[in-house]
Amino acid sequence: MKKNIKIKVSVLVLGLFSMIGCSDILDQEPLSITTPDNFWVSQPNAESAVAGCYGLLKNTLTDNSAFLYWGEFTGMTFMNSNNWISNYIEGSGNYVLAYRDNTRNWKGFYRAANWALAIEKHVSKMPDSKFKSVAEKNRIIGEAAFIRSLSYFYMARIWGDVPIIDEVIESSDQLIGGDGYIVTKAREEEKKVLDYSLAAANKAISLLQYSSPGNPKWAITANRGSAEALKAHIALWYASRDNNNPQMIAQAVAAATSVINNSNASLIDYTTNLVVDPITGTATNKDFDEMCIGQSKTSLFEINISSEMNESFRVSSDDNTHTGLTLNYPVFKEANYDKSPYIDPEFYGSKMMDSDSDRDNDVRKDLFFSDYNRSDESYLTKYSHRSKDPSATDTYANFSESNILIFRLADIYLLRAEANMKLNNPSAAVADINIIRSKANVPNYTGATDRASLTKTIFDERAIELVGEAQSGFDRIRMNYYTGVNWTNPARTAKEGYFWPVDPSIISINSAIIQTDYWKGRL
Repeated sequence: MKKNIKIKVSVLVLGLFSMIGCSDILDQEPLSITTPDNFWVSQPNAESAVAGCYGLLKNTLTDNSAFLYWGEFTGMTFMNSNNWISNYIEGSGNYVLAYRDNTRNWKGFYRAANWALAIEKHVSKMPDSKFKSVAEKNRIIGEAAFIRSLSYFYMARIWGDVPIIDEVIESSDQLIGGDGYIVTKAREEEKKVLDYSLAAANKAISLLQYSSPGNPKWAITANRGSAEALKAHIALWYASRDNNNPQMIAQAVAAATSVINNSNASLIDYTTNLVVDPITGTATNKDFDEMCIGQSKTSLFEINISSEMNESFRVSSDDNTHTGLTLNYPVFKEANYDKSPYIDPEFYGSKMMDSDSDRDNDVRKDLFFSDYNRSDESYLTKYSHRSKDPSATDTYANFSESNILIFRLADIYLLRAEANMKLNNPSAAVADINIIRSKANVPNYTGATDRASLTKTIFDERAIELVGEAQSGFDRIRMNYYTGVNWTNPARTAKEGYFWPVDPSIISINSAIIQTDYWKGRL
């Protein structure tokens, strides 16, 4: 259950670090009268800065539902958004989304990363006496390092090569060179970006402590388990981009194992206390509901959405929110037409579930989806949790109460399975696969254990388990598995067409930025 803790963004801090952290995008905003000398003087101020940093990350991911476009719709597993903008992706693989320029622009991530780097720099210089304890000081620095790492990791997965900004941008003077011209910054090779992200994750791990469910900040702020989960993802992504680098895969296994053994998170058994309405067929499970609402026993890091904490929004069918892109009847009391999403029987996930007899009694079909077998009225239930607006008379005036899951324990088990498969340890991979299957009433996997067979098996398990959590699009790139994505082909892959194009406005400002090969001449 969500605790009554409010995370507020300090207006002064917003003013101080509103400059983006990348010198090639001059989205300049005026600095406030607050300066480093008079702001970094107390733990409460440092806490406000971190809260603001989380807010920037949240805004970047949720702005016009960008996280779903980047990581969900590109995977084309189950959910057809049936929205004209999303159809650019699902219909033709065109990532140049109408009226969604934010999906091509990385400035939000640079804002968050720059702010995080500023926190790391200034808090480290503050006297220990300004904090309740040295551990508290380390926690603040560690959380900032986590946000910086996660921001760069998102950029590496979305755009591949991006500039690395390792200097805190606090003044417009830093954007002008000695010759009076605007400073430009080229894109760095993807593996250098991953190195930078991994170093920040390791820093976070060294400074943070493990937490436990029930802690007021569990999962909505980073702890050591969150940082280790991030490291496992970064290391395995790096390996996939570096000829299955065995050292990186080993790091992924070690980080994932530490999460599993030490994070205090636990898996959800979807079969326990499962209640199915005999008339509507709707299934409920207390643990699943808590996972979606947030701060549950299985979460490692998530984006907080809570009306109680003043961090929610009104649920509507508009296509600029993730509820509008994932919910329909009976939430909005309208038939499935126009932009309403549905579980497409022609998409990869539906065909996979229908063709595999092991999935006949998979309880996730009823838990994760409404009316799974009625595609005309089906929708994803992970974002359906909501609360009534007490000040409104309209019956359907609701606030969203579903957190956005970034890392959770089932994800890490399946990530470790993938890593062990790549280390030629199929028995360990299958063991982790079966742990996840057992929680959903799916029989143990007894199929072939060659690389191709296990790649499909792991992708399939991640597709159903993590549906709607914006993982499948990234999974396809990392696993080089594009079955069911008809517009992907070797020629496009060779030009890195699985990455998103860079916003032309960035290139027009910074001549050092070169468009991704596939997207040249397409914007």
